[in-house]
Amino acid sequence: MAKSHPAKTGQKASMPPRSNCPGLKWRRTASGRQPYWVARQVVRDLKGFPDRTIRLPADAGEEILGEFCRDHTARLLAWIAAPDGQAGVTYDGTIRSLSRLYQQHADSPFHDVKRNTRKTYADSLKVIESTVGNRLVRVVTIIDVKRWFRLWRVPKFEGGEPRASRAHDAVSMLRTILRFGFALGYPDCAALVERLKMVRFENAGAREQEMTAAQAMAFIRTALSRDDDRGRNMAIGVAAQFELALRQKDIIGEWGPARPNVAGAIYVGVEMWTGRFSWHNIPGWRLRLKTSKNRARAEFCLDDYPMLFPLLEAVPHVERSGPIVKGEHGLPIRERSYRKWFREIARAAGIPDEVWSMDSRAGAATEADAAGADLKSISDLLTHAEPRTTLRYIRNTGKRVREVAKARARTREAEDP
Repeated sequence: MAKSHPAKTGQKASMPPRSNCPGLKWRRTASGRQPYWVARQVVRDLKGFPDRTIRLPADAGEEILGEFCRDHTARLLAWIAAPDGQAGVTYDGTIRSLSRLYQQHADSPFHDVKRNTRKTYADSLKVIESTVGNRLVRVVTIIDVKRWFRLWRVPKFEGGEPRASRAHDAVSMLRTILRFGFALGYPDCAALVERLKMVRFENAGAREQEMTAAQAMAFIRTALSRDDDRGRNMAIGVAAQFELALRQKDIIGEWGPARPNVAGAIYVGVEMWTGRFSWHNIPGWRLRLKTSKNRARAEFCLDDYPMLFPLLEAVPHVERSGPIVKGEHGLPIRERSYRKWFREIARAAGIPDEVWSMDSRAGAATEADAAGADLKSISDLLTHAEPRTTLRYIRNTGKRVREVAKARARTREAEDP
């Protein structure tokens, strides 16, 4: 029989029977074998169950693994057995049950947000559930929440940066689920919502990084030096992000559950891909789209962009179909692969890890500002409705301050030589 990960005692234990640990699956990692609970190991049709894969403690013994697996399996089966719209909707006064209620209730606003936003919410809710899920809402104090914020802010590893965004997002989601409990009429949620109105928590603040034109070119050269499809696709993706100042999602599109008869969608099994940066959508090298975030109209003549256009022109005509940025097997690239491949190539190109692919928009805005473009034009480039939003993307504020200082000095000299 196969061997499981060593227990905490240091002795090897045989893999527990599947009946004792439903859903258990072992995966190899750099540090050894890691146990997971996988919902599809229990049933094939999950009926929208949110926790498809859950990482289990690597040092847990057979008994503990069995408890985890049976608990997660019971939640899954309760979800499937419940009537539509009522799956697992119970509130027992704990923060965990309130989190589940928010994710599962048929009338929850959780179902109304975009898929990627829902994933971000779910990540914060997992942080909350795994750390303070057992706490009763009625006994939670402001002091408790401030302590949780410090806990959620702790660096991932010793010497690392505090995770201010993680902590701020978790507190925001805690407020959100409490407001939903308030809306459902739970008085303990209402009381805590009122107390928290007077408390403010530190945010991480706006990002200060940018991808410069030199870094974008270094990335493209490094990607093309691989002399393979992956390198070419990543070069096109980064060039398009930097030149067009579009969000990553607007360049690589999005995978999601299949819906019938969606124009331009690519269907693979139960999933579909949608996106506008595709070969059929650039007739005469003209790209028209509505951006993914605010649905703003944008139009580009792609032959105006010297960093991007030669890469597109170099693609053989027989390959000019479907999405422009492809992943494995010629299918539309997935966000996880794009993120992973970007970092691999960026490191090889000498680009610091603090620079993300999303920072290409800030790089484009900063370059446009340095070239003398007015704020309105830069806002139009970034499809911002408010110019004050655009100011957060322009990084060279020091240059602006120096220019103002010089202008003031020139005025004084003219008035009193």
